[in-house]
Amino acid sequence: MCTRSRRVARGPHLLHWLAVAARPSILAGLPKFRPGGFWLFVASAASSALLADHPLAASLTLNAGFVADLALWQPLSAILLFPEGHLSGLVGTLLLQWFVGGHLEGAWSTARYLTLVLVSAAAGYLALGLLGLAVPAALDLPTGGTLPADLAAVVGFGVVFGRQPVQMFGALPVSSRGLAAIVTALMLVGPLLRGNWPLTVPAAVAALCALALAWRWRGPRSSGKVAARAGGRRPRHLKVVEGRAATTPEPTRPRLLN
Repeated sequence: MCTRSRRVARGPHLLHWLAVAARPSILAGLPKFRPGGFWLFVASAASSALLADHPLAASLTLNAGFVADLALWQPLSAILLFPEGHLSGLVGTLLLQWFVGGHLEGAWSTARYLTLVLVSAAAGYLALGLLGLAVPAALDLPTGGTLPADLAAVVGFGVVFGRQPVQMFGALPVSSRGLAAIVTALMLVGPLLRGNWPLTVPAAVAALCALALAWRWRGPRSSGKVAARAGGRRPRHLKVVEGRAATTPEPTRPRLLN
């Protein structure tokens, strides 16, 4: 009588599962989506999806009603509402608020970051509304969306991180200031190429406002005796204040799409 040995099928060893779990995730290198930028995107996406084709949108986007009906709330409400047919701008908001604004919000705080982007955007739309008093054609079409707020985040990013290198796809060497300049130029020229010149006005004013605020909020220069940075380099600007040593930490190096 012969018996056949049966092989018992066994599942993967526990060490195999641990090795699989230890593999780095594709999303591990992505920056953190900070709450300020995240909820700004969510609010603009929800309001635009629900109200862009609703009659109420005529009262919330910036248009001739700002002058004719004294709709003074429009420079504020227009920030979160894209006009009908322009919802594709939400893609740019998602990318810029996540990959650019997230670094700036992390270096500052959510309150300061939202103050920068919302005040700059409101100032931009207010400037367009006031321009409509002299040039009525500027308000012929409804204008709105987060483009001025996104541009304010980009400008603030360039001011705060300055010459720090940005890692894009692990290959493109560019400074934070250079990246901000390129994105700013594209965001200002884009509306002109599409024939929507009024949108350039709030974007340009928001960029200038963000530049002033970010320059003021970027923090005092390091003073006193400063320790060497990584790599042995020391800051060029040093100032001794009454023999007290004080240092201002630099923002962490931004990593975009690494």
